[in-house]
Amino acid sequence: MMYHNVALARQPIVDSKLSTFGYELLYRRDIQSAGADVYDQVGATAHVITTSLLDLGLHNIVGTGKAFVNFPRAYLINPSGVPLPKEHTVIEVLENSGFDAILLAALRRWRNAGFKLALDDFVFEPKLTPFVEVADYVKLDIKDLGKEAFHQQVELLKPYNVKIIAEKVETWEEYHFAKLLEVDFFQGYFFEKPESISKKSSRANQLTLLQLMAGLMKADEMTIPELESIVSQDIGLVHKLLKYLNSPLMGLVASVDSLRLAIMLIGLEQLKSITNLLLMSEMTADREVLQAQVLLRAKHAELFAKARQYANEDRYFLAGMLSLIDVCVGVNLDDILAELPLPLEFTNAIIERTGRVGYTLDLIEAYEKNRPIKSEEDAALLAQTYTEAIAWVESFRSSF
Repeated sequence: MMYHNVALARQPIVDSKLSTFGYELLYRRDIQSAGADVYDQVGATAHVITTSLLDLGLHNIVGTGKAFVNFPRAYLINPSGVPLPKEHTVIEVLENSGFDAILLAALRRWRNAGFKLALDDFVFEPKLTPFVEVADYVKLDIKDLGKEAFHQQVELLKPYNVKIIAEKVETWEEYHFAKLLEVDFFQGYFFEKPESISKKSSRANQLTLLQLMAGLMKADEMTIPELESIVSQDIGLVHKLLKYLNSPLMGLVASVDSLRLAIMLIGLEQLKSITNLLLMSEMTADREVLQAQVLLRAKHAELFAKARQYANEDRYFLAGMLSLIDVCVGVNLDDILAELPLPLEFTNAIIERTGRVGYTLDLIEAYEKNRPIKSEEDAALLAQTYTEAIAWVESFRSSF
């Protein structure tokens, strides 16, 4: 099967009136995991970002609030960035990030790019002043520090323009103590334990991702149609990119009815970031038979439309691919398509088989299932394009 369950946890960060200001997003290997169980910080962060952005939908997790995401040092100093919406993201700098000149320069880049920064599990000392000056939030662990050191840290940070978040607040007494010190925000089991969120998600094929990454590395030489031909090989990746585009955070006004337009709207840099993240979170599965079936239907629809000289033949490839996405993801077709930024008539063509696209899909499916086809001309053309589609799928798959 081409789907798996993805999971992450979120823990609210509240203000002094106990209204939720944002959520820290936490890695979970699966829905049963009570704790983070992180063996690879880079992979865990990639998982949190791809799951929240491409699977669950960041707007579904944080609403209009902020998403606090832990970034290991490797991420912080990587200049290629990540495809997270700046106005909704706070990057958490972990206490083991190595507070040196390289990190400081990197944090200034993130800040200049419009991201907010939080110093996590922080303990202030004068030599760390430049880091406090570049931060928007400082998280102080009340459990770890104890009341006296916590109070001291709050006083030391008062002169700086940072909001203080008391974390690991587990009792009413700790909350009351932090509130008396006029701390800005609070996080901990006293308010809510991390809540796990999970859903079925399509998976992107690692080979396609590697191929796409290779293409993006030489983006100067790659054309949009060439990138499209790589992306279109994998329905899981197509699904994720369309969902990403349809997120309210993207503010997309137009609907998308071709992969080419989707790639152009996402842009090469964002596409590179997404591909990188998907690769790092190792979203792979053994599903070659299903992949061949999806590719065959998509290519068959495209070749048939081309032979009939229908306009917008790239629409037919996407329609063929999406007509099987419910089998891949294990979720109702109407529900999946409702999550994607598709024009209504295109969705109707796939579900209700209306218009020229719907008619083509009906013919393709009838041919696949050996059902009678009324027109002899259609039957002959379907046979010819089916043979060409098989040859295309075989050549694509042997190119790996």
